[in-house]
Amino acid sequence: MKKQLFLLVLVTSATLYAAIPTGYYNAADGKKGEALRSQLKSIISANYNSISYSGLEPHYEQTDMRPNGYIWDMYSTCTFTMSDAGSSQHNVCDCWNKEHSVPQSWFSEQSPMKSDLFHVYPTDARVNNFRGNLPYGETSSTANIDNNSHALGHIGTSSFAGYSGKVYEPDDEYKGDFARTYFYMSTRYMDRDFTQSNMGSVMFENGADLTSYSVALLLKWHRQDPVSQKEIDRNNAVYLKQHNRNPYIDYPYLVEYIWGTMTASNVNMTTDVISSEDVRFIPGVSDGSIQSTDPIIMCATDQITFLPVLAGESSNREISLTGANLSSALTLTITGADAQYFSASETAFADANGTHYVTLTYQPVAVGEHNAVLTLASQGADDVVISLSGRCAAQCNIVWKVDGQNYTAGDPTNMVAVGGRPTILPDAPQSCSTESELFMGWSSSLIDGTTDEAPADLFIESEDAPAVVENTTFYAVFAHQAEGQSSAESDTLIWNSTETVQGWTVSTKKSGTYYVLNTNGYITSPVIDLSRLASVTITARTYGGPTFNTIHISAGNSELGSIVALNKTMNPYTWTNTEALSGESALTFTGTDNTDANGPGLQRIEIVTTGVGYTYTRYMTTCSQIPDPSSDIDAVQTVDSAQDTVFKRIVNGHLHIERNGIRYTVLGEKL
Repeated sequence: MKKQLFLLVLVTSATLYAAIPTGYYNAADGKKGEALRSQLKSIISANYNSISYSGLEPHYEQTDMRPNGYIWDMYSTCTFTMSDAGSSQHNVCDCWNKEHSVPQSWFSEQSPMKSDLFHVYPTDARVNNFRGNLPYGETSSTANIDNNSHALGHIGTSSFAGYSGKVYEPDDEYKGDFARTYFYMSTRYMDRDFTQSNMGSVMFENGADLTSYSVALLLKWHRQDPVSQKEIDRNNAVYLKQHNRNPYIDYPYLVEYIWGTMTASNVNMTTDVISSEDVRFIPGVSDGSIQSTDPIIMCATDQITFLPVLAGESSNREISLTGANLSSALTLTITGADAQYFSASETAFADANGTHYVTLTYQPVAVGEHNAVLTLASQGADDVVISLSGRCAAQCNIVWKVDGQNYTAGDPTNMVAVGGRPTILPDAPQSCSTESELFMGWSSSLIDGTTDEAPADLFIESEDAPAVVENTTFYAVFAHQAEGQSSAESDTLIWNSTETVQGWTVSTKKSGTYYVLNTNGYITSPVIDLSRLASVTITARTYGGPTFNTIHISAGNSELGSIVALNKTMNPYTWTNTEALSGESALTFTGTDNTDANGPGLQRIEIVTTGVGYTYTRYMTTCSQIPDPSSDIDAVQTVDSAQDTVFKRIVNGHLHIERNGIRYTVLGEKL
């Protein structure tokens, strides 16, 4: 019994210790703007416990773990355990490693910034590699990182005013988290320099001041994505490790007094702001300003659009509702001309205060556009009105055909709404006559005879299937393997710094167990077929500082891409080829030009090329007959046997014989 009591006291003490200490922010009272930022720096720098970079991983078990026991990764939806840490990655979800949200090349890997838990997060190693040292931003690109749906965020050209370069845009759910991380870093290290790379100068200026671009961007994210319970819990957990706190998680509205709308006003910590531990603070909703005691209903959206469905089918959306200071039930009412097509999983909450989750359903029975209104109401509070819209589309039927026959293996999608696309494709059909005929994909184009050109709408993955706007037939497309070609596995060319590898040329400085790509230095691979180039993985580190940490990959006089070494630790970095290349060439690896002996250090290079595969010719959508593609056929004779299918043709007076898909020409006099 005493043991149980001791454990209870221990847990309670830890919880109290993790909370904001009494008087912790008293010195910030009455300050504004830069004076407030400076005072907060003093508060959160005092008693700071610096953790070594190599010692960060064990702390993630307390700071960044989901309730289900998996790492809380803000760069992917992968399910990592603590034992999945690593650096060898070829795909998203291979492993996790440590991500500096403020890249360490921006501050020359200096401590204590390098190992500050508040901005070093556990993230998917592959997405981390793709982000590199890109600044945060917004982009119109919707492409998945590394073509993987588990990767969160997007990489592309900035669409946010003030910067036009390449950026990494985090997932909406975590934009506020990263904004408050940057506000913390700009405060805690306001006497340091985060502009020691060009990318750092996009977000910071004059050392650790935020640029006008980043202020506008981060304020937007901070306001749109308020402090969540995840951040509150992480803030408390980090405090137990580092003995300091993120003031913009504790008091979110302080951001406005330094960078936002309140910079001309002195803050009163008692009457102007509330902490995220205040009972009036609602995680994910509150902005941290003093809230009245008036009844209030809140919802994160005022418009919900459902996915198009067929008549009789349904589409669901989940929303969260929050009530504060309510004394009567919270009711949900759907009205409007098409109200009968919409419903809610709950119509009332007797205990109205707090956060509630409701599933809304759209289930139409008639084709057309439908609209309704959802009203949230409670006595004394202003009603919240949410517009609902959905579209019931006409039905399109899909028929899948192989060699002229309907094909249903794998139970494929056979009907979709207009504008939809099939989600389940049939099982890939086998060759229908000879092994030299290979299945290439599906197409709505019926190939009449044979052609050397694949149809433009050929697809083999459901996400690549075209939108269906009317009843359609998809045909299986086959192709012949050209004579003399064969398939092969992918190949890998490997160079190691510790041994002489045949076919590789090294002309640069060596330092210990690796080579430094200094001025005019290079490493050249054997000649490869560029059309087969898939990826290059380089194990590298910086040498002589972060300024010269870029490895350029070139073929002939054309640069194909580059890899950036992030720190002085040897780590593998992968560049993936996304361009259609042709011809043969060696790959040359060089560093950024400089006037001294510095540059990135290379220990290993792996060049992965895809298999030889097949050279495909004569695409067809039927295998029962394979007519000669020539338009000037004089005569055709077909002979079938149990073993062979033979076509004899006379074309322009010459005899052509095709046996099992391989064509032979009989030379000699015209017949």
